[in-house]
Amino acid sequence: MIMKLLCFLFVLILSINLFPETLIDSLENQIKITDNEGKVDYLNELAQAYKSNLPEKTMEYGNKALELSKKINYKEGEAKALNNIATAHYISSDYNKSIEIFLEVLQIFEEIEDKKNIAQTLNNIGLTYNVLSKYEISLYYHLKSLKIREEIGNKIGIAASYNNMGNINWEMMNHDGALEYYKKSLKIYEEINNKDGIAITNNNMGNIFFVLKKFNQSSKCFIKSLTIYEELNNKYGIAAALNNIAFVFKEAENYNKALEYSFRSLKTSEEMQEKAGIANTSNNIGELYFLLGNYDEAFSYFQRSLKLAEEIEAKSLIKNSYQSLSNLYTIKENYQKAMEYFKLYTEVKDSIFTEESSEKIAEMQTKYETEKKEKENEILKKDNDIQKLEIIKQQNLRNSFIAISTLVLILAFVIYARYRSKQKTNIILNQKNTEIENANTKLNQKNKQITRQKDQLSETLQELRETQKMLTDTAHRAGMAEIATGILHNVGNVLNSVKVSSQLLKEKLISSKVNNLQKVLTLMEEHTDNIGEFITSDEKGKMLPEYLLKVGTILKDEQENSLLELSTLHTGINHIEEIIAVQQSYAGVTGVLEKIALSDMMDDVLKMHVEMFLKYKIKITKKYSKVKPILIEKGKLIQVFVNLIKNAKESLETKDEKDRIITINISEDNQYKTVEITDNGTGIPKKNLTKIFSYGFSTKKEGKGFGLHTSALAMTEIKGKLIVKSDGIGKGAKLIVKVPVE
Repeated sequence: MIMKLLCFLFVLILSINLFPETLIDSLENQIKITDNEGKVDYLNELAQAYKSNLPEKTMEYGNKALELSKKINYKEGEAKALNNIATAHYISSDYNKSIEIFLEVLQIFEEIEDKKNIAQTLNNIGLTYNVLSKYEISLYYHLKSLKIREEIGNKIGIAASYNNMGNINWEMMNHDGALEYYKKSLKIYEEINNKDGIAITNNNMGNIFFVLKKFNQSSKCFIKSLTIYEELNNKYGIAAALNNIAFVFKEAENYNKALEYSFRSLKTSEEMQEKAGIANTSNNIGELYFLLGNYDEAFSYFQRSLKLAEEIEAKSLIKNSYQSLSNLYTIKENYQKAMEYFKLYTEVKDSIFTEESSEKIAEMQTKYETEKKEKENEILKKDNDIQKLEIIKQQNLRNSFIAISTLVLILAFVIYARYRSKQKTNIILNQKNTEIENANTKLNQKNKQITRQKDQLSETLQELRETQKMLTDTAHRAGMAEIATGILHNVGNVLNSVKVSSQLLKEKLISSKVNNLQKVLTLMEEHTDNIGEFITSDEKGKMLPEYLLKVGTILKDEQENSLLELSTLHTGINHIEEIIAVQQSYAGVTGVLEKIALSDMMDDVLKMHVEMFLKYKIKITKKYSKVKPILIEKGKLIQVFVNLIKNAKESLETKDEKDRIITINISEDNQYKTVEITDNGTGIPKKNLTKIFSYGFSTKKEGKGFGLHTSALAMTEIKGKLIVKSDGIGKGAKLIVKVPVE
């Protein structure tokens, strides 16, 4: 929503009516026939007439009025010309230049003691700082403006100041306070029938009701505001009201209708070349396309909004664009970009709004109310003092007739001396009381500051815990994926062995001599009646005993070979079962404490990589001391061991096959249970030892710099340590895991 811009323009152009074209023509004719101060006044009126639609015309006539005012030394005309120029710069979104010129205007009005215009200029400066999200400075100028307006009884100015106070409270999320100020403002505008004021205040109240989710009340306010602005042909008001109505449709999830009103608002802002309105509405359109799932269109409008917001240095709009882009990249699963924009959004948000600034604003508001009451008390005190003086005067007159002797004069002197002494004593006591009150105030401020810092620290710690949890969960999933990948690889290797063994058994059964034995049995069956004679007399029969002996020997050999292959097949199947059992014992385990032996866990890790060790001919040397079991989240620790074994293996790939060794040492002392994984591989340069656990750091071409970083995080989470040692390139490395005994 563009409420801030709209309310600024309303108050800034408060004394300006929307001039019809006939009046503009009339003013241009008057300029031609008028000289000196009158001509300056007509030039300034003409500059005002163009503010709503053609700010470049405002600049042109304002400069003409300024030039003539300086020439004839017409201070009031010079101030009004500068005011028009400053407003034109604001409409063109050049806010810093606008403030610079308004300060010049303020100086001139103070010189000529024009209180009404001093208050108006203070108001304009406050509104410009509000757009720049500098709320403390903005409130300072608004309070000064309101004080003067109350002194001179400027109702329309007081109403405008109440509106501005409401805007600042809204920006600081004090919705009830904002609504209270808007109601005060609306009451005054309705009393004096000021349509511009009624429109802007309805718009502002609609915004508050929208934030409070009172959408029926919000919609009524916006529609009333739009009706008035269309009647007045106020394009800024029309753009704002259309934009706000679009938000109501958005909340009702009628996104197409919301887009329709948003594009009408955008078109109006583009006609005026008003960058802040274009930037804000572009971001709103992007949000609607985002909700409709049209991410390309959403991205286009978010980028346009951010570019314009950065050009005009509007922090509030920049913050909104960063947040929108962060959400878009999140939905597109580009988490790095999403995190970058979220970080930028947080930085801008913190620079705009802090608890300290909120407290300053509350103090300033309290100070204003206190000063107002003190002023009223001062007036009452003066009345009392006048009465007291009158009484004293009467007493002195009476005493002057009585006090005719020296004794009375001396007595009066003594009384007066005592009175002075008592007065001095009271002054000292009051000073001491004031000092005590100041000390208490400072002490309370310090306590508030400490409390505030404590709350900020708690919030920061909570954010860090959430971030750490997110990284830990990510690491756990990555570690489980790493384990699963190794499991599948090892299972695949074992399955190859099983496949070979089963194929050999099949081939042996096909070529077995059992078939020939069947032929012999058939032959013997044919000579069942004379089997003895057949074996002793027939040539074929005589060969049967010898043939049977040979077949028996062959079948026995076949049986032994088949049993050997079956044994190999059975070993492979058992190996697959072991690998899967290890995977099942660790997969998905997080947040659960289990009692485990470090030696058993390390053996499980080695089982996962056994095929890899055979492939690369890596020798594993175990040096396990007797270590008591430990209660721990085994899912986290297994990730660490898997990462370290994998790194050790990769460091040995370039080394000679005859000399590839990984040594694993497990021991314990009173504080830690220690696992040392040592390899004689490529080693680590000394310059890399301090950053090897940093996120994203890797010396491998395909490395992501994630494994050792997440391992270090996991060890920190379980209050352990992960230490690296290496004497340099080619001298191997030692990774030391220290797990607390308790």
